[in-house]
Amino acid sequence: MGLENVPNGRISELNSSNPTSGDAVNRGDDHIRNVKQVIKTTFSGIDGEGSSSVPVTATSGELNILDGVTATTDELNILDGVTATTAELNVLDGVSSTLTSNELNVLDGVTATTTELNYVDGVTSSIQSQVDGKQDTLTAGSNVSISNNTISASGTPFVVVADERSTTGNGTSVTANQWINLPVNEMVYPDANVSGSPSVPTGVSINTGGNTLTLPEGTYYFEATAKIYNASYSDTNQDVRVQLYRANGSPIGYAATSYLGEHDTYSFPCTGMFIVGEGGDDVRLRAFAESGGNVRYGDSGAQGLQSIIKVWKM
Repeated sequence: MGLENVPNGRISELNSSNPTSGDAVNRGDDHIRNVKQVIKTTFSGIDGEGSSSVPVTATSGELNILDGVTATTDELNILDGVTATTAELNVLDGVSSTLTSNELNVLDGVTATTTELNYVDGVTSSIQSQVDGKQDTLTAGSNVSISNNTISASGTPFVVVADERSTTGNGTSVTANQWINLPVNEMVYPDANVSGSPSVPTGVSINTGGNTLTLPEGTYYFEATAKIYNASYSDTNQDVRVQLYRANGSPIGYAATSYLGEHDTYSFPCTGMFIVGEGGDDVRLRAFAESGGNVRYGDSGAQGLQSIIKVWKM
C-alpha cells in the first residue's frame, strides 16, 4: 500500500509516487488528509487568518525575490512608512561604504541654503588661511603698518585741508586760557586743478566761514600742525596747545603741548584716531595759551604755511 506517513506535516514527507496504481480506492481519503495536513502545517499563518483572511496573490517570481533574504523582521520593518521614490533612494547610489553616522551628523541642524553652500564651490584649501594670507598683503600707499586688526597709515591721504596764508600784520592773538579756532581756507588734496588727482570724496567739504572740515561716516587717522608765534621779547609762555576737536566741543586725542620762548615760533604737531558716526561730523583745529596778548596765530613773524590737517580713512 503506497500511503506515506507525514508526522510533521512537511512537504518533504510527501511521496510524489503515491498513491500507487495498486492502491485500493478506499484509501484515497487517507492521501487527501495527508495533503491537507501538509498544506495547513506549512502555511499555518495563512490558515490562522480566519474570516478576515485574504488570498495570497504573489507570483512565484515575486515570492522568489525573498530567496536568500537573511533580514530579520525588525530590519524589514525599517521600511515601514517609507515614502521615498526610487530616484530619491538612488541618490545614495555610490555613497562610500565607510561613511559614518558622525560624518552624516555634521549636517544636523544646518540651515544654509543651496546658494550659501555654493559659496564654497571651488575652495581647495582652508578659508581662514587664505584670508590670513590676503591680510598679510594689504597695502594702502607708503608708510602703512598692519598689526592684527589695526591699520596705521601715513601714506596717501584721504583729504588734506590747510590755511596756506603767507601772513602780514599781527595775526590773531590767543586769549589767555581760552581756545580759539584756527582757519581752514583751502582743500589741498584732492585738487581738481592737478592732473591725476582723484575727485573729492563724497561727504567731504570745508566751511571757511566756520573753519570746519566735514567728514562722512568712518574711522580716521589724522595728522595736524599749527604754527604759533610768541611776539614777546621778554616773556616765555609755558603752556601752549594745539588740538583737533569736534564741532560739538569734544576733543580728539591729546593736545600737542609745548612752551614758546621769547620771540619764538613753533609748529605744534598732533596725531590720533577718531570715529565719525552716521550722518557725518565737523572737525576743527584750535589753539590755547596760558597767557595771552603776545601769543599769536597768523602773525607776520611766522610766515608761510600756518596750519594743515591731513586725514586718512581706515
